[in-house]
Amino acid sequence: MIFVIAIIFIAFLAIIPFLYVRMTIQFQHAQDNDQLTIDIRLLRFLRYRFTVPLIEISKREAGLVTEQKTSTGKDEKTTFTVTDARQRIAQIKRWLNDIVHLHTIIKKFLQKVSVLQFQWHTQIGVGDAAKTALLVGIGWSVKYYMVAIMSKYMNVCSTPSISIVPFFQGALSRTSFTCMVRFRIGYAILAGLKVVKHWKKGAKVSRRNENEWTSD
Repeated sequence: MIFVIAIIFIAFLAIIPFLYVRMTIQFQHAQDNDQLTIDIRLLRFLRYRFTVPLIEISKREAGLVTEQKTSTGKDEKTTFTVTDARQRIAQIKRWLNDIVHLHTIIKKFLQKVSVLQFQWHTQIGVGDAAKTALLVGIGWSVKYYMVAIMSKYMNVCSTPSISIVPFFQGALSRTSFTCMVRFRIGYAILAGLKVVKHWKKGAKVSRRNENEWTSD
């Protein structure tokens, strides 16, 4: 019996790289009622959902306020400030500098990603017709640019659905964003292994350059 279970377990491990992962990112914004949801599915019975039920502009300092449940089940608000964002960006830049050929690794992985659904609809108004029209024009440019980048690097399986509707009767901001992608676990594992390999290589180069600079 143990032998049969071991065979099934090994067979399951062998087919994991060929299984598809489906990830759906949804963001809903309607005035002060915002929600971000990331849903990850493997097969039909393995599912992980991450939800940020509240995203709002901080009134005390420049930043975003999010609300999440703690381990005790209570809701707790956290402020993500501009200073926090700068520190995270600086940290990410240091990591990226240690990874050689990161752009090539990401580009090859994205070529294996299929975009099954992309919808982004917005309604916006600031109470002034000229400024609203200007914002709508900028919004169209941003959305077309994102669709062009996505179509260049990823396999888009369905026509993206995007729109921006101006609202001239007052101040209003609503947006609904949905992006569903699919990729094989094996490609993600391969990309992760390449990142680790080139990260170590980049870290060695950085340390060698640092030692040469300090010894001069």
